Amino acid sequence: MRISVLSLHTSPAAQPGQGDAGGMNVYVDQSVRALAAAGHRVDVFTADPGGLDGTGAPDASDGRGAADWADADRADVIDGPDVDRRMDVSESITLHHLPTGARTKDELADAIEELAQMLLDHPVFRAAELIWAHYWISAEAALRAHDMTASESAHDLAAGAAPTPIAAGAAPTPIAVSMHTMGAVKNRDSETSHERPQRLHAEERIAAEADLLVAGTPAERRDLINELGADPGSVVVARPGVDHAHYRPGAKAAARSRLGFSDDEAVVLYVGRMQFIKGTDVAVDALADLRERNPHLASRTRGILLGAASGADAGLDAGGGAGGTRTMASGSGSASSNYLRELTAAIADEPSVEVRPPVPAHVLVDYYRAADVLIVPSRSESFGLVAAEAAATGLPAIAAAVGGLPEIVEHGHSGLLIAAHNPHHWATAIETLLCDDRLRAELGAHAADRAERFDWGRTVEVVLDALPGAAAASPHRCEALGAC
Repeated sequence: MRISVLSLHTSPAAQPGQGDAGGMNVYVDQSVRALAAAGHRVDVFTADPGGLDGTGAPDASDGRGAADWADADRADVIDGPDVDRRMDVSESITLHHLPTGARTKDELADAIEELAQMLLDHPVFRAAELIWAHYWISAEAALRAHDMTASESAHDLAAGAAPTPIAAGAAPTPIAVSMHTMGAVKNRDSETSHERPQRLHAEERIAAEADLLVAGTPAERRDLINELGADPGSVVVARPGVDHAHYRPGAKAAARSRLGFSDDEAVVLYVGRMQFIKGTDVAVDALADLRERNPHLASRTRGILLGAASGADAGLDAGGGAGGTRTMASGSGSASSNYLRELTAAIADEPSVEVRPPVPAHVLVDYYRAADVLIVPSRSESFGLVAAEAAATGLPAIAAAVGGLPEIVEHGHSGLLIAAHNPHHWATAIETLLCDDRLRAELGAHAADRAERFDWGRTVEVVLDALPGAAAASPHRCEALGAC
């Protein structure tokens, strides 16, 4: 099958943990590889303002992207009226960049009509037998491309010519959509109304018109149905996976040595973008609270924030720690910039906290192996790939009991779940685990066992089996879509 995967606002080759790159980038990267491994031909389309690799230099690799993407052969070719910047990742995977001139995700959202036309003009996209769109911008562009195709066909019929669907001679190409996050859910969970009305309206349309909606967890499935009004029969639960060949238990002492951690210090790890929705402030405040309640423990604890500023603030310096700077705020008055300004002040006041820039996967696994506990204080989280990756290495997590995180962390068995975002509760949980080596070891062992259920091959298999018209006799087909 020829599959077009749309990841328009962010490239799968971008470094997760900064800007608009996060767990979705890992999801697209790994699911595309799983599709190719299953024998499919995959074309990935992005319009990331940073270019093919999200760095701002489409033709230059600096090693920050996913390893295979960053090392791939790159070729600029003329493909229709516009230049198609293309990265051939393998014989079965090609990454295409659509040039729009957009400089931010919001500007890209305002160019959806242009994106739809560019997709429609691309012969590779028109030849697809399946479109898998990630995030609302990609899904809306795919639906508009279908609308344009319908208009073309109506015009051709009126002129007495044969209609021209996206795949010539075929029914309209089915569209599968993974939302990853939903505006309505982010507003609900953060108790704000920051999401653009454009997004909220678009997501309701997507829920109504997409052929298949892919939820990562039963909780996300419920949100698609209850918040967006999706038909339950159109939603399948396909849990994301983990690259178990890469994320697996390893020698802690060796990892610590490579990262510059001493054997006698306690390491508390946070991985992700610096933003309110991810609860970065909770992580910092919890470590500050730990200092008040247990000064001796805090004196030998190192809190590592592995990430950078998010979205429009991505260019801000998120460095920190020994020899670095902790400045992450900007002079603008946006909500995100104000948040970063306050976060910067809190980090500066807490000596145990060190900010380090995001790292590629081959370094990230060392952080998981070197740490004593991972904290995931998200206010909203559709799944939580960081927690799943950490679990696969045997690192227990303290996680917020929101979204898909309870799918990964089983409270008291493979980690701890915290119902609220009160820093005192988080400090108590951190203290409990840091002071109990045996408990940490037991939770870590169970976490590694639990992580075995997350498999990218299974993820794409469930999606393909659930597509309208797919072979219902498949042994992996769910009896009910929500039961997977």
